[in-house]
This record gives sequence, structure tokens and C-alpha cells, in this order.
Amino acid sequence: MSILDTPAPQAAEWAVAPAVSEADLAGSFWQLTSLDIGLMSPFLVLAPEGRVGNFFSPSVDYWHVFQNHLCLVNNEGGVSVIFNAAQMTGGAISSLAGRGTINGTTGVFMLTRTEHPAHPVKATPAGVERRAHFLVAPDKPQRPNLVVVPANAQTLHGHWLENLPDNKRSWDLCVGFYGTERPFLPAPAEYLAHLPQKRKFMLLADLFYEDSPLWDYERIWLPDDDLMVSGQDINLMFHLSRKHGLDLCQPAMSEGPGSHPNHPLTIRRPEGGVRHERFVEIMCPLFSKRALKICIGSFKDSVSGYGLDHLWPSFLGRPLERMAILDDIGVTHTRPIGATYNVGAAIGEQNATFRVYGYSFQPVPGVR
Repeated sequence: MSILDTPAPQAAEWAVAPAVSEADLAGSFWQLTSLDIGLMSPFLVLAPEGRVGNFFSPSVDYWHVFQNHLCLVNNEGGVSVIFNAAQMTGGAISSLAGRGTINGTTGVFMLTRTEHPAHPVKATPAGVERRAHFLVAPDKPQRPNLVVVPANAQTLHGHWLENLPDNKRSWDLCVGFYGTERPFLPAPAEYLAHLPQKRKFMLLADLFYEDSPLWDYERIWLPDDDLMVSGQDINLMFHLSRKHGLDLCQPAMSEGPGSHPNHPLTIRRPEGGVRHERFVEIMCPLFSKRALKICIGSFKDSVSGYGLDHLWPSFLGRPLERMAILDDIGVTHTRPIGATYNVGAAIGEQNATFRVYGYSFQPVPGVR
């Protein structure tokens, strides 16, 4: 019996799936369901270069397009499922279905288009627009890379521009000012928006709305405003990220007087180099555009940011070769770790967020 002979779980017409390409599917989000055992993953990502994000199984090791159909491939290189039937909505694929075997179950499997789930603690009400207004913005990007810093009046980002002529800088600067007072910046910025009292990741989500000019950059660094680093090192950071094809990375954290690293794993190692690790912390992540497109939905209503640095590698399919800590660069975290939120509530937010994504927490050695 073919999939077209199998009753669909919804009252909808199914047909042979239209031709798809890897470019059509890369970065898309799906719910994976078995007609026999029900929901298997509430949020599966078809991540770049064949990685499967946020669903890890020997049966689903890789994805690719074969004869114009999406295929899931197991860890021995065999096809687990070919999705050869589709349900269309408004001319676009809303669901795919196919026969195969996953986790020892043989039967019909469905992929249904989805989006990042609503925040489990305090979600923005449906219909409420989240779109920052830029007080300053250029007509077009001046440089290939972008630094976006949420900042208040105590920001240190002005130091990043010292002794770095504009013609030597490889990055534009965007400041999201979260102080309640009128923005007062220690140095010029290509972009400026005022988002008073917004938490870091809420602020970033508002800046990266769907057609934001900030998407016109190749690589994007999202540091806190209490970091000390030279502009030359920021140049080097972007260069290493591009040279090594990294989707997610960070500078190493300096150790010593006046610096307050969060995790032993991220402390700078004297031998330098590009150190591939499966963790990048929320304090200073650098994303490729394609990786940020996948992860930005997790920012939207996050109060504390707790747990996001575990989710991002999962969404990207844990691409160890495309993640790194850059030991050639040392950044000083100038302020002691002192949360301005309730830690117990932050941990509760983290755990609830993990649940809505269907993410199983995996401790990372060297991460507190």
C-alpha cells in the first residue's frame, strides 16, 4: 500500500509531493509525527548542509533531496523515510508524508510545517507587532559584518572603536539602547534604536524583525555591553569565523584581575587557535546569517536567556566542525556575574523552554 492509499490524519487532500530542492528546505521547521506512535518531535529543523536539528537518532542522521523528494537518512547511509506525498496550503507545502522506519517503528511519518513555539512563561500576545524603530540607519550596509550591542549609559562599546580607523573596520555597529534616558552614545553607530527597559534577547528580537536592514550582513556578533575588546580583535573574530566556515562561535574569555568568566570552558587557552566546542555562551555569540535565521525565534520573549546557549547548537544539528571558541582573541568580562533577575525564575524559564522545544538537556563539561 502506498502513502497515497493511507488515510490522512486530517480531513485534507493529499497528492504526490511537488519537486523540492535543498535550498527550498534548508532552515525550515517541522513537527515530526508517526501515525502509529504520535508526536515524535515538536520542533525539528532541516539545518544547513544536511544536518537534522533538535531531533537526534541513529535513524535520522542526515537529510537530503533524492529524485526531488525529501529523504531522511540513517547513520549507516540508508534511507529511513522518503516523503513523497504532500498537503498544500496557499500553493506552499504545509505537510509531507512518507513510509519508512524511525527508531524501530515502521509506518507512515508526517512532517508538518511549524514555527518557533510561543514562549512558555510570558508570550507576546498574537497580533502584537514587535518591530524596533531605528533613529539612525544608513541607506545600505557599509561593511560585510555587523556588531549589535544592547547598551545603556554605562556601555563600554565606545572603547571597541578606539584606534581603529573607519577604513580599517570590517563591521558596522548597531546599538539598541535600553536605558530609560535619551540615548547618549560614547561613539557613533551606523544604527541606533531606543528600546527602554528591554532585556537583551527581547531587544534583539525586536531589532531583527522579518525585513530588518540588519539581515543584510554576512556575520553578526551579539555581545553584552560590559566587555572589553579591541576593534582589531573584532576584525580578527569575523575573519576567523569566515575563514573556518563557522556558523556559531565566540571569542575566548580572558582570565585574571578585572575579568569575570562565566564558564571554565570558555576561558582562553594560551596555545591560541580555533577550538571546536559544542557550546557558545549567550554573552557574546557570533552567528552566520543562516544560523541566526534559524535561532532568532528563540530570542523573542526570553527574559533571562537561560538555556538558549544549549538550544542553539541543537537547532543547528550540533555541527561541531562549524562551532568554535576563538582562543586567538581574549575578551575581558568587566563586571562580576550578578543577575538582575530571579535565578530560580530563570531556571524555571529555561526548563519550560526546553519542554516546549522537546529538547533533552545534555550537560557540557566546563559549563556551569
